[in-house]
Amino acid sequence: MRNFEYTYYLTKIEGLGPVRMKSLLECFGSPERILESDLNELCEVEGIHEKLAQTILDSLVHINSRESDFRTLSDKIRAADIKVLTYSDDDYPENLKKIYDPPAILYYKGNFSEEKVINSIAIVGTRNPTDYGKECTERFASELSSLGITIISGFARGIDTIAHKTAISCEAYTCGVLGCGADIIYPPENKKLYEQMIQKGLILSEYEPGTEPDKINFPKRNRIISGLSLGTLVIESATEGGAMITARSALDQFREVFAVPGRINSGQSSGTNWLIKNSQAKLVDSVDDIIIEIKNNLKDFNPKTNGIEKTEIHTDLKGTEAVIYNTLISKKEAVHIDSISDDCGLNISELLVSLLNLEFRGYVEQLPGKRFKAKIR
Repeated sequence: MRNFEYTYYLTKIEGLGPVRMKSLLECFGSPERILESDLNELCEVEGIHEKLAQTILDSLVHINSRESDFRTLSDKIRAADIKVLTYSDDDYPENLKKIYDPPAILYYKGNFSEEKVINSIAIVGTRNPTDYGKECTERFASELSSLGITIISGFARGIDTIAHKTAISCEAYTCGVLGCGADIIYPPENKKLYEQMIQKGLILSEYEPGTEPDKINFPKRNRIISGLSLGTLVIESATEGGAMITARSALDQFREVFAVPGRINSGQSSGTNWLIKNSQAKLVDSVDDIIIEIKNNLKDFNPKTNGIEKTEIHTDLKGTEAVIYNTLISKKEAVHIDSISDDCGLNISELLVSLLNLEFRGYVEQLPGKRFKAKIR
């Protein structure tokens, strides 16, 4: 509770935003230690100039005046059954801690599990999806959930809501990041979903209880959606909108960005197509495309039980194609065509025909330099 109290006081200091707060906490280790420091110690921290350092020290004089505000906040938290995480806490989300500007305080309802949050993918998109977008969202959310990957989204109308509902229907853990207080249900039609997520997942916010939804809050919260996740999947988005902001946040955070391609004359797909066209996102048409990119960052994730690696031959394949596929799926990396030829005992011409057929049918992916890798089925 002391971490929370002192962190709260620090967040009320003018000029001390998330970036400088992170620098201070990493340097001193706790908010209490920051408030015990002197001017010279504070000025040694990156981003803390003398004027701000003096402001931090002067804030000690005003702590008593803040105590009543903190008590009021604490009462709201208890009344709404909200729990708190601060940056200094051991169980603060590891992925989020690595971003440039993590929130100093997180408020949440539900069941926080770092073990589940750490292996997660964000699914975001338009509030007005087409039938194609809805179908893609349900497919990716259900398949990722079945592998034990947590779905993170923004609890908004459209793609976000479909992603959360699909995860819940799969009896999987899912996390919604709000642009309002964790005690505020927005949009209001998601009341049932909100209650389900509190029981089976997590509702998270950096905003204090009682904070009403405001359009200025949503772009800011998008950095948390991408920051919690190993990668962000964009399904249907215009070139301007919250999903594109989340994608840019993911890129800034050096996280993976994936996009589902759409029709070139569909406004809902103009953003996703732009991301792909400009090499800002990897085009994905299956969950395998995502798993291949994130599997080295998954923590305590058992490939045998979660289906990341399969070594058996697919029953639809026979003869030469089965041999090629089985050879490729046993490899951890893409393989040059010459090596495949040697391993399979096939000449290049015969091999190339089979590889292209496997690629067309979705069993193999071709990479630059005549390298091939199996797509997990």
